[in-house]
Amino acid sequence: MGIPALIVVVLSLGSAPPSPKQPQQPGVRDAARRIAATVHMAAEEYALAWEGGRFVNQEEADEAKGFVADAWKTAAALGGSLAQETAQGLDAVTGMLDRRAPADSVAARAAQVEQLLASRIGIALEERPPREPSLATGERIYASRCAQCHGGLGKGDGRAAQGLSPPPADLTARTATGPLPADYFRRLTYGTPGTAMPAFGSILSADERWDVIAHVLTLSDSMARRAGDGAAALTFAAVRGTLGGAMEKARRGDKSAAAAGVFDAYLAFEAVEGPVRIADAGLASRAERRFAALREAAAARALTLDDQAAELSSTLDSAEAALTAPHTGWGLLAESFLLIVREGFEAILIVAAIMAVVLRSGSTEQRRSVRWGVALALAASLATAALLERLVEASAAQREALEGGVMLVAAAVLVYVSYWLFSKVDAQVWQRFVREKIERAAASGSGLALASVAFLAVYREGFETVLFYKALYVTGGAGGAAPITAGLAAGAVVLVALYVGIEKFGIRIPLRPFFAVTGATLYFMAFVFAGAGVKELQEGAIVPTTLIPGAPRWEFFGIYPTVESLALQLLVFLGLVIAIVWWLKQRRRRDDGASATELPETR
Repeated sequence: MGIPALIVVVLSLGSAPPSPKQPQQPGVRDAARRIAATVHMAAEEYALAWEGGRFVNQEEADEAKGFVADAWKTAAALGGSLAQETAQGLDAVTGMLDRRAPADSVAARAAQVEQLLASRIGIALEERPPREPSLATGERIYASRCAQCHGGLGKGDGRAAQGLSPPPADLTARTATGPLPADYFRRLTYGTPGTAMPAFGSILSADERWDVIAHVLTLSDSMARRAGDGAAALTFAAVRGTLGGAMEKARRGDKSAAAAGVFDAYLAFEAVEGPVRIADAGLASRAERRFAALREAAAARALTLDDQAAELSSTLDSAEAALTAPHTGWGLLAESFLLIVREGFEAILIVAAIMAVVLRSGSTEQRRSVRWGVALALAASLATAALLERLVEASAAQREALEGGVMLVAAAVLVYVSYWLFSKVDAQVWQRFVREKIERAAASGSGLALASVAFLAVYREGFETVLFYKALYVTGGAGGAAPITAGLAAGAVVLVALYVGIEKFGIRIPLRPFFAVTGATLYFMAFVFAGAGVKELQEGAIVPTTLIPGAPRWEFFGIYPTVESLALQLLVFLGLVIAIVWWLKQRRRRDDGASATELPETR
């Protein structure tokens, strides 16, 4: 049927990490990570030397030079031409620091060094937690390794803090611009030149460092601390810190960088959007809308920028509260039930409509094709979810790109199938189609199209639903497995009943309204998928984003305020208009032909 080949194409959309151009030794990878981390910290420290467009703090600039000097020493470990190119890039950064170049220019040049290493080494240089951090382990290590300087509560008042210059940081201060969890990881791994902060990269494992960072973040995050949720502390710290940096850029007048920063914050939020949607679907949608509104305001330097940022901040607080709230058995059952019904409704609606069409035709072959499409989609959903969970390099952006690609393919197939259904509105056309055997139509492509729609409708929601349920089972713990499973089973029963109802009722509907309504429904879904698919690809950084200030955002219709999504939907709409005009002309031609054949008989 060609469906297995379709699965291969779909799974190839963003599920695999980039491969290195040539094998690299562990020492080279470690050196590249160290250089990328230290040059990044240099740019951050140098930014602190500036305020209001003026250079105000030489000490911060000297600390930035210390980071670059450390990176320069490490560059020799790269070997060959890469070591030379990296050293040249670091020399350029040092020269900019010496002549007090603007902080943004230094950050851009430092980013070029990071990009050089990433492209030549072929691996991700940014570290991330390999597992969910353990707050208990982090608290224990903090007490033994960090409290003597930073204090037991993180206020920078430990026994060894006296006389240190600069003094230890106050870890309880929650600032708008960070530091980000990745910044903590870099400092904990490589230390801070010119301070008493040592390097723990050779003392603590990566897991232990992330455990410590999670504990440190809970010192300024009361909700995560009460819930004992280190993963939430890491994610929301990343989101808030990235948003704070974006707002700083907006205030400096850098509109494009500010909008990009808001987008990066949204990608960080994607790590918890699924669990938030499970807990409160309306809250997740509200967060998505407010991210989009803030991004639009940042790009346009709108007067409402601060108000939009405050609304999003409040929404993030609500989202974290929803994630860290205690769960009851009945609450987990309700969440599980609503999750499967909400995620499965569209797929069931499309598959049931297609099966009703097939049943009217009496074709056993096409019924089997549609069932194969559903079965293969379920298997592909499980496989894709497993891949996305196991591949460390699979980012939120890649998951968005995968879902966006599936949506656009589904939209294209739905346009074809909906037109095919519209063409069968006339009873005579349908009867002729049945007489000519539906198998012949299947051989010409319509059977494959119906099966493909079934596959894509289920697969589009399937792999994301598997990931949602994985998160829900983790959240519920051992005691929540039973109510979650019960909610899943109850929701499945509702979906099956809906499927059977549409299938049985569809057979009893008169032919013309049945095909008209079914075709219109599938075309509407194609219109929605076109807009939503482009949006997902934009969130995956595959398609550029051109915001239209003041344009509406209607998620139910898949309408989003970007040139790219609206342009594709306009093409889909124009395709519908052209198809209807062509169909009306064909129908008029058939009617005229029928009238011409009847005239001699009436005479």
